[in-house]
Amino acid sequence: MVEVGTHVLKIDGPVTRETIKNYAKASGDHNPIHVDDDFASKVGLNGVIAHGMLSFGYGAHHLNDFAEECNGQLINLGCEMRGMVRPGDWILTHITVKAINDDILEIEMIQNSKMPLKLEKDGKQIETFEALEKGWVSEKEQDLIKTEETENGTLTYREALVNKGWGKIRI
Repeated sequence: MVEVGTHVLKIDGPVTRETIKNYAKASGDHNPIHVDDDFASKVGLNGVIAHGMLSFGYGAHHLNDFAEECNGQLINLGCEMRGMVRPGDWILTHITVKAINDDILEIEMIQNSKMPLKLEKDGKQIETFEALEKGWVSEKEQDLIKTEETENGTLTYREALVNKGWGKIRI
C-alpha cells in the first residue's frame, strides 16, 4: 500500500562514455562537451559530462515504473537540473510520496551522482578511479565525500545532487 513517506531507491550505472555517446546519437544532441574530452577540457570541464536529460531519463523511467506498480498513471513530471554526471558515476534516484490528494500522488524525485574516487583494502589503495585522477571533485565539494564498506574494500566516493524533480501519479 502506498502512503505518504513511501520511498523507493533505484540505482543505475556506472555511466560510461559509450552510454553518453549512444545518448548523443539517439537524442541528436552532439554538443562536444558530451563526447569530446579535449573540447570539454578546453571549456573548463576537465573532461566530458553526461547530458542532463540522460540522468533525468533514468528518473522518468523509474517514476513511470513506480506509477505502474501503484496501478496508476504518471500525469506530470519535471525537474531542475542542478549538477553534472561524469563517466564512472552511478545515478541514485530517490522517489518519495510527499502527499496524497484524492486520487493523486505527489512525488519528489531526487537524483544524486555517486562518483567513485578510490578503493582501499587492508590499508592499501587497490584502485583509483578516473574522478580522482582528473580532480573532478572541487574544493567546495570536499564535504560531500563519503566512504562505505563493500565486498571489495572501503570505497571512497563523492555524492552530489544532480536533479531535483517532481511528478504526479493518478491512482
